[in-house]
Amino acid sequence: MGLFGKRKIQGDELLNYLDYLGEEWKLKAFQEKEAGIYTAALDSYNPKNSKDTEALEGLLNAANRLALSAAELLRRKDAISSVPDQATSLFFAWHASYVDYLAWTVAQAEAMEDKLDGKVPDTTTVKELQTKSEASQAAADAEEQKLLKLLGFTEADMQQLLDRVNQSIEQDRWQPRNLSPRTKRR
Repeated sequence: MGLFGKRKIQGDELLNYLDYLGEEWKLKAFQEKEAGIYTAALDSYNPKNSKDTEALEGLLNAANRLALSAAELLRRKDAISSVPDQATSLFFAWHASYVDYLAWTVAQAEAMEDKLDGKVPDTTTVKELQTKSEASQAAADAEEQKLLKLLGFTEADMQQLLDRVNQSIEQDRWQPRNLSPRTKRR
């Protein structure tokens, strides 16, 4: 069924769902874009040992940026003002996912800072928070699939919406503010 085919939800109500899903997908695309920047930094700054200060500082900067992007993600999530009735579970599932993601990224940045300071980072907590974040993201993805099924979206519908979202993200010029004075070190 295409965007204009027969559905249970039609007209302005369907447009509200499309607008809402577009906003959610923009958030996911922003998160993926920033995670990609972080992953590239991990590949680029792979420290040879724990005393490779330049590499550790590069990783700390990347971890700080990821944490700041997670905070921005949650700020943008909280700015969504209109949620269609049957999308409220999805809204709250993604909100929980982003809260968990923020907790993990902050813990990761703190662990990187500890490592740079010569302290033993709390990797157990970081891994636990990462696992929790991944689980809540999976729950949000499952909730999203339920809504998409309810709306009767086809692959073509989703691709059309995704294309619009990608255009929006390409124009997004967000840059983080420094998280700590350490990033200005040197």
